[in-house]
Amino acid sequence: MKYRIITIWLFCMMTFSVVAQQYKTVLPYRMVGGKMIVEMIMNGTPRSFIFDTGGRTALTGEICEELGLTVTDSLVVTDVNSNQATYPIVVIESLLTPDGKINFKGVPALQLAQPSPFECFHADGLIGSDLLARTIVEIDGKAKTVTITSAEKASTISLRKMIPFVKAGMPLISLQAGVGNNITCLFDTGCPGFFSLKNTDFEVLKSAAAFNILSEGYGEGSIGVAGMAAADVSYRVRFPLISVGSTKFKNVSSETSTPPFTLLGVRLLDYGKVTLDYPRTRFYFEAYEPENDLESKHYNVALRVKDGELFVSTVWSTMKGIVEVGDKVTKINGKPTGKYDFCESIINGIPELKAKKKTKLTIRTRQGEKVIVYEKE
Repeated sequence: MKYRIITIWLFCMMTFSVVAQQYKTVLPYRMVGGKMIVEMIMNGTPRSFIFDTGGRTALTGEICEELGLTVTDSLVVTDVNSNQATYPIVVIESLLTPDGKINFKGVPALQLAQPSPFECFHADGLIGSDLLARTIVEIDGKAKTVTITSAEKASTISLRKMIPFVKAGMPLISLQAGVGNNITCLFDTGCPGFFSLKNTDFEVLKSAAAFNILSEGYGEGSIGVAGMAAADVSYRVRFPLISVGSTKFKNVSSETSTPPFTLLGVRLLDYGKVTLDYPRTRFYFEAYEPENDLESKHYNVALRVKDGELFVSTVWSTMKGIVEVGDKVTKINGKPTGKYDFCESIINGIPELKAKKKTKLTIRTRQGEKVIVYEKE
């Protein structure tokens, strides 16, 4: 598998409008449902892509079919839920930045299964770290821009703000959880939160008392390119302190999950600029503030739309034995639920659940209808 990854990078050529000069392009991005969306010109046509530093470059099966792209190889890939699947590889002839300054040619891309996992985000594919292997990438969350620079010269950012990659090719870095507890994290802009703790790291850090367990839950996992994770036990924890270089984050909440690595997500960009120097394997974080308090509360159940109806998808400790995963929500504050669009619920949430801090849900359970208070705790 490593050999194939290396081969893929070698066959991806990058050209600039003028040779022997450092070049850069600035890509505006917009946030849609927790995903960064950028525009690129693929084979001459403008297309939308999810910008995902934790993923590999990929195209939806629908766009591959539309363009008649030929399969050239295959690759086994592990997604965010640690699900493995074999994907065909197609080649993108040209992936041009909108200003025409940088053109990625002969780009290998995974061909994803249909229906597209990106349908809700109106994206035709995903731009991953493999495409950026020869560049320096600066992500500015305030300006909502991704600046891609050819890497002839190193970044001028102070090395005191630098954390070396643990492994070349991906922004894997070492952070501190509490005092003296190192943890390897993948900076993953495809992760919509701030921090997502891998199950095995949970076990290691639990013995080191690096966090407090807030709640135990049972429910469905997230959706990855290989599908939805199976229902399982998870934990909600709070770290008194996590340090990204010299920047301190207090009261960091996280839920355990099954990614290949613990994830440092896109919400990091709320607190500073990130620069990734892929050729020199350097991660820079320019924090807006040296210390940040992320104290937060979380709902006692999670809900998910399926076939237009609203169901319980995760049950946390205080609701255990009262409702179960798969129970149907029939009323919200005494009013019958309507029909809900799955994509709209992911992008904008359920409107009736935003109106109040505490919401009464009528839920059809195996024991009959029950009324619970849907609230943060």
